[in-house]
Amino acid sequence: MRFFHTADLHLAKPFGRFDADTQAALRTARLDALRRLGDAARAGKAEFILIAGDTFDAEAPPSKVVRRALDVMGDYPDLQWILMPGNHDSLAAVDLWERIERDKPENVILALTPEVIEIGDHVAILPAPPSVRNPGVDLTDWMTDALTSKRFRIGLAHGGILDFGSEEGTVAVIRPDRAELSNLDYLALGDWHGQKSITPRTWYSGSPEADSFKGHAEAGALLVEITAPGDVPQVTPVPIGQFDWRLLALDFFAGTDPVQQLTEALPASDRDKTIVRFEATGRLGLLEQSQLRDTCKQIADDFHYFEAIFDRLGIEQAVDDLDLIATGGALRAAADSLFEATDLQGRTAEDVQIAQIALTHLFHISQQEPSQ
Repeated sequence: MRFFHTADLHLAKPFGRFDADTQAALRTARLDALRRLGDAARAGKAEFILIAGDTFDAEAPPSKVVRRALDVMGDYPDLQWILMPGNHDSLAAVDLWERIERDKPENVILALTPEVIEIGDHVAILPAPPSVRNPGVDLTDWMTDALTSKRFRIGLAHGGILDFGSEEGTVAVIRPDRAELSNLDYLALGDWHGQKSITPRTWYSGSPEADSFKGHAEAGALLVEITAPGDVPQVTPVPIGQFDWRLLALDFFAGTDPVQQLTEALPASDRDKTIVRFEATGRLGLLEQSQLRDTCKQIADDFHYFEAIFDRLGIEQAVDDLDLIATGGALRAAADSLFEATDLQGRTAEDVQIAQIALTHLFHISQQEPSQ
C-alpha cells in the first residue's frame, strides 16, 4: 500500500516581507505545488494523497485560490485527496469548509470529524481535525479505540509533539508514541514545516514549498509504502519545492577577501529560483566593506530575491582608510568625527554601531564614480 503524505501548503500566504513580484511568485509556487504533488504521486504509484492540515493560510482565503486548488485536485481523478483542517484553516472556518464540501470534485475526501474514513477495502484513515487554531488537548486520543478490522491504520493529525514543539507556537500536546500506543501503521503529521521523523511510524512531511530561512530539510513530500498491516513503513522523501531559500551567515575579519568568501558560499546555478538572506558579521576595513557592498549590488539581480544585512559588521579601524574618503576639508572632518565616534569608550554599543554604519556609508559613497 502506497500513499503520499504532505501538509502545510499555506495557499494564499501573503509573504509580506518581500517585494510585490516575489510575493506573487511565491504564492503561485505554492499553488503549483499541488500539481507537482499530483504528478509525483502518480509517478510513485500512490493510491491517495494525505494533506495533514493548513492547506490554506487563513480561515478566509481568496475565493479564487480555493477554486483553483479544487480544480487542480480534480485534474487527478485517479488519485484520492484527503484534506484535513489545520491550525490556520481549522474547523472554526465554517464558511471555508462548507464551500469546499459544496464545490469539491468527487476524488476529494474531507476529514472533518474524528471518525474512521475507509479507503477501498484495505485502508482506514483516522483523522484528528483541529476544532480551533489551538485546541490545547491531544485530539489523537480517540485513535486508540477506533475499530478498523484488519485494515491498514493511518493516523492523520496536525500540531506539535510533546518534547518537540510546534511550528506555530501553539501548545504541543500530541504524544510522541501515539502511533505505537494506538496501533497505527503510520501517523501523518502537519504543523512543522520541515520533514522530520519522530519515530519510524510517525513523520512530519514538512511543507512541499519552503517558506522561511529556518534551514529545514529540502522541501517536498513523503512517499510512504507499507507491505502489510503491522510492518514498519518505508518512507521516501520526494523533492517538490521550486524555490531554494538560503540563509548565509558569514563572519569576516580584516586581511581576508570578503568578496571571494561570499562568492564561494553562494550557489553557482539556479539563481533565479534562489532566495538569499545574507548576514555579515565580524570586522572589515572600510575598503573591504565597500567592495563587499558593491559585489552584493552587482549580483542581487542574479537571484530571485537577495537581501544583504550589514548591521552587525564592524569596522576594522585603520586611519589610512580615511585618506581614501578625503585628505582634508569638510568631508575629512566628517570622517574623522565618525571615526572617533566608533570608539566604545564613553559610548553605548548602539551609538557606536550607528557611527560605524554612517562611516561605512560615507566611505562607500566617496568611492562611487561621479556618474553613479
